[in-house]
Amino acid sequence: MADTPYDAVIIGSGFAGLSTAALLAQRGSRVLLIEKSGRLGGRAGFIEQDGYVWQYGQHSHRLAGDGIAARVFDKLGDPIDFIDTRGNTAYLYFDGKLFPRPEGPMDFLRTPLLPLTARLDFLLFYRRLLREDPNAWYDSTLLDFYRKRGRNPWVERFLGFLGFTVMVADPARVSAGEVIQFLQRAAKAPVKQGEPRGGSKQLIDKLEAAIRRHGGEIHAPERVERVLVEQGAAVGVKTNHACYRATSVVYAAPLPGLFDVMPKSLFQASFVDYATHIRPSRGVSIDFVFDEPVTNMTGGILGVDIPLWVKFQSHIDPTIAPPGKCVNTWAMLLDPDAPATHEQADAVEARIRQIMEDILPGSMRKIVRKRRLILPVVNANMLIPRQSYPHRPPIVCPEVNHLFFIGDTVQSEGCSGDIAFSSALRLAELL
Repeated sequence: MADTPYDAVIIGSGFAGLSTAALLAQRGSRVLLIEKSGRLGGRAGFIEQDGYVWQYGQHSHRLAGDGIAARVFDKLGDPIDFIDTRGNTAYLYFDGKLFPRPEGPMDFLRTPLLPLTARLDFLLFYRRLLREDPNAWYDSTLLDFYRKRGRNPWVERFLGFLGFTVMVADPARVSAGEVIQFLQRAAKAPVKQGEPRGGSKQLIDKLEAAIRRHGGEIHAPERVERVLVEQGAAVGVKTNHACYRATSVVYAAPLPGLFDVMPKSLFQASFVDYATHIRPSRGVSIDFVFDEPVTNMTGGILGVDIPLWVKFQSHIDPTIAPPGKCVNTWAMLLDPDAPATHEQADAVEARIRQIMEDILPGSMRKIVRKRRLILPVVNANMLIPRQSYPHRPPIVCPEVNHLFFIGDTVQSEGCSGDIAFSSALRLAELL
């Protein structure tokens, strides 16, 4: 066992683990970050191959420079370089058709997406969302929230768009409080979605550089086998290479994996039950490569009545592909109640190809390369009522002293990767 203890040992190198390590190292803490794979980033990881930067699905950052991710990098003194996407037109796919995405009340009044009466009903509902206290609605679904005052079937069909803003497209599943909380933040931001130049690679490279610049250590690949606990306190970790003592141990991976390195008997039964039953979202992501542009769209597509999202990656950021190559990424969420299988992926791909050909006629025959990923975890914490903010476990473990939890399965602000970044910011203030 190492003689000199670290101030913090951090298990896992996703956005939460990397951000916490960088923030703590910046202020002089002796930090060790341990990652079991040889690649940093977790579900935000990337692969550089033949001039391409391949990502694990798609990664945008809500609210760009006003978002939670940006706060981390601003604190580190190395702001995210976001691409200027002003002027890009985003689209919604609804009822088998493509529509320019409304970006404000006047756009909604004019859009042909909905009949006029439904547009008016939706705007009244949206206005109500912006005035509600999210704390009163975390335990209700978005559909239940709407039906307290409305019953327009067109509006109900359109609620999936609002649910998709927090990556749960089914209004009968998504927590109304989570949607309200995000929409209220988004209403104050001039840019709703940020695209980092170079994708997740930029963020991971910046965080790794900050850790190393300030004297932090990164061990990868190295696997934590056990968190060491003495007299009710976490005192370090044992890995497949060595033992390391630490003043604090930070578990920065999804909570269901915690019991691979710590016995359940250390925790309250309610925590164990919650952590072992966290429901993730699942999906399929396909990168299609072309030798020429098959569209001039740059703003992406979001499904309203199907959980589809599309990004024209190389149109937005040419640095992620070799010169002359065009990469379009099409993805769809899977049924969260079923395992992600090759059969499901085949069905999703067939549907995506059909939609692509309808929207971009002739594009199918121009595909020169395909990269398909089955994503068993898109978001480790699907924002349904029982997994909404008030019900997620706190960052400070109440049962084991000096043990902390961060990442997108804990109680912190935001949704998806934003929870990871906000939990890192909160923990850096606590330690």
